[in-house]
Amino acid sequence: MIRKFLLSLALFLVGCAGLGVPTADTFNKKALAAVSTVEAIAKSATSLRAAGKLSDADRDNIVSTLETSLAGIRVARQVYTTNPQAGNDKLSATITVLSALQLYLATREK
Repeated sequence: MIRKFLLSLALFLVGCAGLGVPTADTFNKKALAAVSTVEAIAKSATSLRAAGKLSDADRDNIVSTLETSLAGIRVARQVYTTNPQAGNDKLSATITVLSALQLYLATREK
């Protein structure tokens, strides 16, 4: 199951690159993109909930994950000022969580 998910995530990321979606090339651009992703996920989840495609439990889990992700982005920014590698690692982990959440929501749109 996890392998299937990781393969899907890798294909998704490769697909985005193939479509010409620009990738952020600095820490600050990556952090801003992560915040934008949080906002996009929140909008998508709101639409899916209104359409009856998300349960209350799903909604609660998504809200919690988004709050945790925003906190992770803030921590990554703070850590980056004194330890860029650790800040990048924290941000990358947060982005991975957001990517997984996007993939989950994509399955709910069907």
